[in-house]
Amino acid sequence: MSRFPWSVFAALALAGCAVAPRAPESGASPDPGSLRQWTASGRIAIAAGTEGGSGSFTWIQDDAETRLDLRGPLGTGAVRLVVTPGSLSLADGAGQTLDAEAARAELRSRLGADLPWNQLRYWMLGLADPGEVAIVQEADSTPWRVIEQSGWRLAYQSFATVQGVNVPQRFSAERESVRVRVIVDAWSAPLPSGGAAEARP
Repeated sequence: MSRFPWSVFAALALAGCAVAPRAPESGASPDPGSLRQWTASGRIAIAAGTEGGSGSFTWIQDDAETRLDLRGPLGTGAVRLVVTPGSLSLADGAGQTLDAEAARAELRSRLGADLPWNQLRYWMLGLADPGEVAIVQEADSTPWRVIEQSGWRLAYQSFATVQGVNVPQRFSAERESVRVRVIVDAWSAPLPSGGAAEARP
C-alpha cells in the first residue's frame, strides 16, 4: 500500500467526486431478510496510521455470500474477495488464491488494516449487524446516521433512493487509527442478471 499522509490521500481519493449531503428520504429502510441480492460500485479509500491507499470496487451480494472486486492502488492491482459467514478467500490477478487466515493476513498486508468483513455487508446498506450490539443514532443534519458497533464508528453523510429503498451514497468508518471512506456511484438490485434497473445517485 502506498505511504502518504491521510489528508493528502483523502483529497486524492475524493477529488472530483463531491457528493452533496442528502438525508434519507421517504423510502423504506433496507431489509436484509428480503433484500438478498444487490450490487454496488464506487470508490473506497483506506488509511491506517500514516499509510493510505484508494481504489475502485464492485460489490455483489448474493444472499449471505459477498463477492468484492477491488481495483487500483488499494488492492495492488485487481483482487477478488469472497466472504461467507464461515469462510474468506482472496484471489489476485496472478491467479493466486488464499483462504482463511492466509487470506486475512494478505488483506492486512495489502490494506494495512483488518476490516470486519462479515459486518460490512450490513454497513454497506446503512444498517447495524443484527447479530451484534450496536448504538444507532439518527440526526437532522449530516451525518444523518451514526452507528457504533464492534469498536467502529460509522457516519453516513449522504443517501440515495433506489427502487423505493434508502441506501447510503457516502459514508465513513473509523476505529482507532484506521479510517475508511466509501462513495457509491451506482446501486442495483437484484443482481444484474435479473434485469433490474440501475440507479446512479
